Amino acid sequence: MKRNYIWLSIALVICVFLSVGIAGCVSEPAEDVEINVDVAASLTGALTEIADNFMAENPNIKVNLNFAGSSTLKSQILEGADVDMFISANDKNFDPVVEAGLITDKKVLLENKLGIAVLKANPKGITDLGSMTNPGVKLVIGDDAVPFGQYTRIIIQNYENASHAGYVDAFMANVITEVDAVTSIKSYLTLGEADSSIVYMSDISKDDKNDITIIEIPDEYNVIASYPYGIFKATTKLSAVEKFEDYLTGSAGSAVLTDYGFVPVA
Repeated sequence: MKRNYIWLSIALVICVFLSVGIAGCVSEPAEDVEINVDVAASLTGALTEIADNFMAENPNIKVNLNFAGSSTLKSQILEGADVDMFISANDKNFDPVVEAGLITDKKVLLENKLGIAVLKANPKGITDLGSMTNPGVKLVIGDDAVPFGQYTRIIIQNYENASHAGYVDAFMANVITEVDAVTSIKSYLTLGEADSSIVYMSDISKDDKNDITIIEIPDEYNVIASYPYGIFKATTKLSAVEKFEDYLTGSAGSAVLTDYGFVPVA
């Protein structure tokens, strides 16, 4: 009889361990799953690399990235796009999604600064904000609906306010076109259709630096851009999305963001 009690005790212990093990795995996606992440265009290089690395380590989770200007993404989301996570380049295009009751919790992923982009040859001799208003200089900038376009306008106004009367009008007089995504800027520069632009420091990658130079803008005129992100309340793939979030904000994701010139804060 004593031997039967021993075996019964062993069986009970095994059952307990199995129960704990099963409970611990509930949060892990058991089958192949796809998650949809809307991302500001200025994060194209960094998020593509992070997602590729994540999927290599988690082959059962596919991350579908949709890159566009934050204003475009906001509109798509408010019109009912199927999204699990949204990473915006500013609060202006993120907050309406929160106010619509779609996001569970607003967090900040990273910070970014802006700089002056010029061709490496720099035929117009642009060295600072002041020289962007020289005669004959052709500028391409973001439109006023997208974050880097909005930040451009803040920067040039800051510069005018610092005893540079008439600067904003002179700057805008040199603008030949406005675009809705920062990725379009590089084409205008490399094709010689424009001489300079104001872009995120992180937009000029290691490869881009073969053709384009980025000039720092002093902090007294510059803007520190925060990138908010959040997970959607309606997601049906929460465990997979949270697993990607942990990777994105962890040491591996932060290392990639830093390599691209961002400052992780999550």
